[in-house]
Amino acid sequence: MTQELHRPAPVAYSSDEVIRNFTAVLGSYSFIQEMRTLRVGRLQFRRRKKVLREFTALFIALWNLALHKSFPDDAELIFDEFISRLANHCSQSSKNTKLLWQQIQVYQTLLEARKDSDFTEIAAFITGQLETDSTEQLRTKHRLALLIRGAYSIIFDRLI
Repeated sequence: MTQELHRPAPVAYSSDEVIRNFTAVLGSYSFIQEMRTLRVGRLQFRRRKKVLREFTALFIALWNLALHKSFPDDAELIFDEFISRLANHCSQSSKNTKLLWQQIQVYQTLLEARKDSDFTEIAAFITGQLETDSTEQLRTKHRLALLIRGAYSIIFDRLI
């Protein structure tokens, strides 16, 4: 008589759990290193707001990438639910929500080619958008690529 091996059933996570977890990670991420790398001071309010929007959009696009890697069958559903909640939560400032959504789409498009293998294209895009000192762009691009890799690792490690 052979003894059957009983394997535990895979644990399924609800979209609510995954979204709640990502929202906590996003809320706890400060983007301080990114601000320093781009030399954005505390009193540069407009530039600071733009950088925060850019990196929030990138963070969300990176999360979508991690979702597709970890939950290939449910990623679109989870992401769409998150975007719907975000739109409902931010309905008072529809202009900011629209700008954020546009930037999320830009980053999703940029991530399509290399996925999580190389973030230099995204870093170059951000540097081109936000960096004013052209002599420092190469150094800034490389630093940002490493910061983006670190952010993706945090998102992926804390996905569930």
